[in-house]
Amino acid sequence: LDGYVNDGVLPLVDLRSYDEFNKIHLHNDAYDAAPLIVNLPLATLISGERSCELPPRHVEFAILVPNNYADKFVSSDKSQCSIHNLFFAAKSSATQQSRKPWLVRQVILESESLWKEDKILKFIKRNTDAAYGKNSDSGITHSRPLPRLWKPDPLVAYGILPLLKDCITNLCNKCTKAIDSSSGACCTHQYTVLDLGSGAGRDICYLAEETKAYYHTAILQQQHQQQQSMTQNKHFPLHFVGIDNHKGSAKRCIPLWKNRGVDHITSSQLLDLNKLNLVNDFFEGRNTIDRTESVKINSTIVCLYAVRFLNRKLFSYIARSASDTEIETNPPSLCLPIGTIVAISHFCKPTQTSEWNFDHPKESNVLERTELSTLFSGAQWTVIKDDICCDGDHGRTLIQFIARKIA
Repeated sequence: LDGYVNDGVLPLVDLRSYDEFNKIHLHNDAYDAAPLIVNLPLATLISGERSCELPPRHVEFAILVPNNYADKFVSSDKSQCSIHNLFFAAKSSATQQSRKPWLVRQVILESESLWKEDKILKFIKRNTDAAYGKNSDSGITHSRPLPRLWKPDPLVAYGILPLLKDCITNLCNKCTKAIDSSSGACCTHQYTVLDLGSGAGRDICYLAEETKAYYHTAILQQQHQQQQSMTQNKHFPLHFVGIDNHKGSAKRCIPLWKNRGVDHITSSQLLDLNKLNLVNDFFEGRNTIDRTESVKINSTIVCLYAVRFLNRKLFSYIARSASDTEIETNPPSLCLPIGTIVAISHFCKPTQTSEWNFDHPKESNVLERTELSTLFSGAQWTVIKDDICCDGDHGRTLIQFIARKIA
């Protein structure tokens, strides 16, 4: 736990069950620069339910092997060990195709003596059910974000999240004023954030967790002195929708959101974003969310974003959208309210004259340097971010682009 590899503290994946983790577990409160310790039960990783929460395959980490798997882990026949097959096998047991193993650099074998070890007693917490709020269906839920072994796209963390926090602050301030100046009716209008091409749903999960935590800490605590507002304005204003045309997307997203405690403010939508008539129907609220029960979209869209998802036809369609004030005089094919945020993070050439020297993605699927700023250059939009950064693993350049609708 206090060992270092490559000048950094290794994160730890605790493979024990939720019940075992709640009863006793290692914690990371001993140091300021403490390791991340995340409980990902082995069964949920094998089933794929929580496999998207593992670190990227180029990140080194440690694992805690449950006591009932310890003998198999150290046996001579590694083929019978599900932990070896999951983390160390260079070939997929399902497809028999070669793959890159995870970089597990250290292993802790659980035993009865482990929890009595003098050297790690300061890292042990016991009987923490109350602190962790055990949920019988989805493990552990928090009012604050859980530790993560993965990172969202930089645009999501440093571009979109601050804007959504500002949005929440403004909405709650308006609601508080409305309560103070009227009969006390609570503002319960819903505002929607759309992830276009949401994939495994991790960016949505990040935004939902962080905005919910911000709402509970920054907003509700500020309203504590105004008892009427505190008791009446507890409605979290944002709802996050992941849109994808892959039929397996919801199967990956919904367990992640449930395990992270944000399934009540997230939804998955199966939609072909190449069919603009269906996109328009969705924006107009004329179809339903594809989850366990159907829920109609009936709210104000405040943000649309796309991370490593390129659909030029759709982006152009969004850029040409009209605002609410233009409906009567100029009926639009797509209507977005003034203030809507459009954010895009995708592979982009660093300059207008640059070549693209990578095999993936193909050059035809790479944005030109000024392509987005030109697309959103009309009087309806103002560009608030148009930067180039590196993807961090292959040296490919990405654009971090944000525009806001002003007319």
